[in-house]
Amino acid sequence: MRSITPGLKTFITDRDRLIALACSITDNPAIAEELVQESWIRWHAKSYAEKDARPIFRLIVANLARDWHKRRKTENAYVVEQTGLVSSEVDSERIVIAQQELRCIVKTLNGLPPRVVQAFRMSRVDGLSYAQIAKRLDTVPSRIHGYIVKALTQISLALLDDF
Repeated sequence: MRSITPGLKTFITDRDRLIALACSITDNPAIAEELVQESWIRWHAKSYAEKDARPIFRLIVANLARDWHKRRKTENAYVVEQTGLVSSEVDSERIVIAQQELRCIVKTLNGLPPRVVQAFRMSRVDGLSYAQIAKRLDTVPSRIHGYIVKALTQISLALLDDF
């Protein structure tokens, strides 16, 4: 019979609380779940003492969630910049339309699977090639292409439905 690895009991016991913590920062249950899973990977990669498991898991999850939130704000700022909202010559109607489009895009991305959003962000925001993204996500470039197509299709459909 396999023994329980250090931290596993705490992780299992506190999992719901960790998800709630991540969700309170990200406001996205799917992302919160993914971040909690990532916390286990990070915990498991180190040699932390069992007695430190609870505070370290909370710290890892909180840091991951804050980092995710910062990235999201950066992505949103990038989209705003790309839509031309930084120009002082933009009229108010164009600003309102761009803000509506941005909300629609963000809402659509929030409804997509996390790996699709990751691939889309890496491609459109970070400027990585499909091969680079595939390597980071441990998959093949054709799958990344499918993720990007899915994201762009859903965004296009959402924009068409909204306007």
